[in-house]
Amino acid sequence: MNQTVVALGMFDGVHLGHRVLLERAAVRAHRDGDTAVVFTYANHPRELFGGDVSYLSTNEQRERLILACGCDRVDSIPFDAAFAAMAPDAFVDWLNVRYEGTVAAIVVGYDFRFGAKATGDVELLKTLCEERGIEFIVIPEVSVDGVPCASTYIRDAVRSGDVERAARMLDRPYELTGTVVHAKALGRTYHFPTANMSQGTQVLPKDGVYATVLVFAGNAYPAVTNVGTNPTVGGRAHSVETHAIGEQLDLYGKSVAVRFLKRLRDERTFENKDLLFEQIARDAETAKKVFQEHEKSVYNSERLC
Repeated sequence: MNQTVVALGMFDGVHLGHRVLLERAAVRAHRDGDTAVVFTYANHPRELFGGDVSYLSTNEQRERLILACGCDRVDSIPFDAAFAAMAPDAFVDWLNVRYEGTVAAIVVGYDFRFGAKATGDVELLKTLCEERGIEFIVIPEVSVDGVPCASTYIRDAVRSGDVERAARMLDRPYELTGTVVHAKALGRTYHFPTANMSQGTQVLPKDGVYATVLVFAGNAYPAVTNVGTNPTVGGRAHSVETHAIGEQLDLYGKSVAVRFLKRLRDERTFENKDLLFEQIARDAETAKKVFQEHEKSVYNSERLC
């Protein structure tokens, strides 16, 4: 009978530490012809209690990245009041029922918590698995630059504008996805048309100008992105605006992704629009050089496990 190896976690961002865990689950499952299933939540538990959560990845990104690690299926369900109240032992029994008594192994990270009020830890989970004849696998800490590779630290790096540090922990550029919406279209007058991306639940980099990659319809374009309010042109609303260098793309209403390579400068107010766009031209030249330096990682940004 086909058995199930279950990997547990939120896996927001699918960073290097997550990838070690997911690869281990896939290898353990496929060794015996079993199925590697990732059980996760569609929403962060903090949201149930009114917490404000910004994500490193959308659910669609997360699933794609998880499957690229070799796992067979992602089982993502809403975290609700019933889960919040479930005792640790009841949760393990619930998992076994969900997978029809086929759970052969459970794989988690070293800091995994579960059960009502997060009272369960890896030691308790190990005991519960042993009592039920389930193999228990715990993945130790993975560090980058001497810091634990954790979604919390990556969010902090992105928010501070250190997208290069975030990329080292993710092993790929940090990526925002969204739909291009209408803006003032002022950039077209100066031959710098920009795609204004709708903002969802993902973490935004610190306000400023970045060397980026615009990904659209399977193509990757060197780009420069401004995160902020565009004060020189009287901007008030916060925006993420990206110029694909040397391109005239019709992107309105289209889904795009922006990958952040390097922070170039702070957003600032210029005396007039001419000076602003002269600076954008310089930023674009710098961004092209950054793109060329990163080209290999850009085109292999989903090379996982």
